[in-house]
Amino acid sequence: MEDILIVGWGAVAILYGYTLHCSGKVRLTVVARSNYEVAKSGKITIASHQFGNVTDFIPERVVGSVAEAADRSYTFVLITTKAFPDVLPTSKLLEPFLSRSYTYPQPTYAILQNGLGVEKDLYAGLSKRMPFASPQIINCAVYCGANLMGNVMRHPTGLVCLPSSFSEIATKTRDHGKPKLTIGLFNLQESSKVEARVDGSNVTWFKNLMEAGGVVTIAEDIQAAKFRKNIWNAAFATFSCLTRVPPSFYTATPELWKRVIPLFRETGEEIVAVGRAMGYSEKYLPADSVQVVIDTDAAFYTDVESDLKPSTLLDIEANKPFEVEVIVGEVVRAGRQLGVPTPRMDAIYTMLSVVQAHILKG
Repeated sequence: MEDILIVGWGAVAILYGYTLHCSGKVRLTVVARSNYEVAKSGKITIASHQFGNVTDFIPERVVGSVAEAADRSYTFVLITTKAFPDVLPTSKLLEPFLSRSYTYPQPTYAILQNGLGVEKDLYAGLSKRMPFASPQIINCAVYCGANLMGNVMRHPTGLVCLPSSFSEIATKTRDHGKPKLTIGLFNLQESSKVEARVDGSNVTWFKNLMEAGGVVTIAEDIQAAKFRKNIWNAAFATFSCLTRVPPSFYTATPELWKRVIPLFRETGEEIVAVGRAMGYSEKYLPADSVQVVIDTDAAFYTDVESDLKPSTLLDIEANKPFEVEVIVGEVVRAGRQLGVPTPRMDAIYTMLSVVQAHILKG
């Protein structure tokens, strides 16, 4: 029986927390900060095509802070909060585990966050805490079509994983709503070259645990896999953030979809160009990656009345900080550093930075 900690209690955390709980293989502790009372009392309803309607799920232990959770040893710590390096760095969030007062063995950390570079701050904090050991961080690209709205976690059926080509859509569409994780062990070499390692028992161990909740794949290059997933977040989800419109409204309205596709394609191609300059080859970042995103979204968001939304849009609607820096800012900064023009991404970054500043001002 493994002790597992999940930091954050949003849609992804609830979905995987429930499957881990039902596996009978773990003792689950959850850090629920903003929704502590709801999580503690079991008042969150899971409405899932995959798992049915669940109204009585209460994790073995629910705490209100990371400090309260840092009273024991864990095999894995899953970080499912939003990545806000400009608001609350991960090393600050997990400070109780990085302090000298935490005398238990360091766990393996699994980062289930959107965006790029989300692992670097934690890696630096762990390296400072353990200068003679290699930090164990599993990076994850998460594909999960779920929303937490109020006390209801909605997980409808649909395409929730990005196929390697459009030809796979016929077999992966309506795949019973199963979420997908692509995982790999993060390793920052002395040369500062980020590399993925597919070996390591911890990665396989984590894969075996998480497969209770969906499809899990170990990537040959997890950084490339994260970059590819970010095409969807940076080029597609940001459109909803700027227009305040759920994706289904324009993907399922033919005349609108025809008008917005060129913008999606041009924005996505800017991102791919940055990826090429970063060294991601055709093998890991195929030339048709943008078209696959477009086709996948058209296959997934088919109900014009659906209000399923990107989590970034839900955050903006709730006047909460969102992941502009790791989703958009990281691409823009990489483009500038490598001399790759990104005019559309620059415009998106500027506009969303204004939105973020307004939210943070309160």
